[in-house]
Amino acid sequence: MGLHRRSFVVLALVACWWAGASEARATGSAGGGVRFVEPTQGGARYGAPAKRVDARPAVDLLRVSPRRLRAGRLPDVRFRIVQRGMREVQTRVAIVPLGSREAAVDVRLGQRATGRAHRVRWPSRAALAPGRYVVRLHATDAAGHTLARRARASGKQAIVVVEAPKPRPSPAPAPTPAPVAAAGVFPVAGPHSYGGRDADFRSPRDGHRHQGQDLAAAAGTPVVAPLAGTIVAVDLQRGGAGFYVVLSAVDGRDMFFAHLQRGSIAVAPGQAVAAGTMLGRVGSTGSSSGPHLHFEIWEGGWQQGRPVDPLAQLRAWDA
Repeated sequence: MGLHRRSFVVLALVACWWAGASEARATGSAGGGVRFVEPTQGGARYGAPAKRVDARPAVDLLRVSPRRLRAGRLPDVRFRIVQRGMREVQTRVAIVPLGSREAAVDVRLGQRATGRAHRVRWPSRAALAPGRYVVRLHATDAAGHTLARRARASGKQAIVVVEAPKPRPSPAPAPTPAPVAAAGVFPVAGPHSYGGRDADFRSPRDGHRHQGQDLAAAAGTPVVAPLAGTIVAVDLQRGGAGFYVVLSAVDGRDMFFAHLQRGSIAVAPGQAVAAGTMLGRVGSTGSSSGPHLHFEIWEGGWQQGRPVDPLAQLRAWDA
């Protein structure tokens, strides 16, 4: 081998040794050997797939129940938002009248975990008036991206609020019959009748209910005190009762006699009377369609207590 060729081989061996030593110094060595380290990029293994992050949060669940509810109530709302790469998103739920941009109810829920179902807790005083609304779910991720509204997962749900049914009026209490006194005198001292249904207690009148019982009789028929007592009122009501008398009977009840004939009243206030004493005569004064006696019984005082149905008492006296 010539000198020139031997020099070339030596130089090649030196170059190889130098390259290996340089790499060992760069990567470290142990036990005299060379340890090779796999290159990395960006702190991850070179060639490993990058962690995926969805561009925007999306609705995975929006359940609104019921979708038709009564005024003054709010629906139950449950939702779930998904977004790979994001653990939490900022959320809020608004209920907006259809065709309006101003929310009727707006609840900011703060940061909520993705991939988990959540339920809306409404403010205690929140309520909805009758109308059509849209329940809208809103979400914003850490980068400021808002909720993706897709055709099948828009984050919106329409609801209808209807008038609450009006409470049914409680039925009118049945007329309370007057306590029946066995002894007594029928107030019309002559032929009489009890009239038709419009003559009964509580039969309809213009703007009120009838408070007594009408007893039809010929004009001029005597009207007498059924029980002993004291006269407490004698007066004229031109547009209503006509000439009338009020008796406070000894059993604690007050009795009212109306439409008496003009000039026929035979008693005065404060006068004590016995059962059967004439008070006046049947007439048709005031608001009256013909001769009759309008008779009332009051418990607790005339115009202070309450009127009671006198029919059972009248029939007891008429027996």
